[in-house]
Amino acid sequence: MNPKFLMKTAYMGIMMFGAFHFTKLSLAILGQTIVSRMGKPKLVRETSKLYSNNYITLPFVYARKQILMRMKRTEKDLLEGVILEQKLQD
Repeated sequence: MNPKFLMKTAYMGIMMFGAFHFTKLSLAILGQTIVSRMGKPKLVRETSKLYSNNYITLPFVYARKQILMRMKRTEKDLLEGVILEQKLQD
């Protein structure tokens, strides 16, 4: 094999590997920046952070979380229509 060809191939492989990981890291940082600017407080528990390996789905994940938060029901609503005691007639 030609040493020049091997050096060029190795160089291109390393550059592609670095570009891939740099892009992945940049998108992760950009995603966290966007999520943090959506009104999240600075100190957020780990359980309330949004995680997704696919950054295209983050708006859908965020929207689903907002919808579920609005649908939260109170204890009074949950017990509405439930018979807690029933008097037996003799």
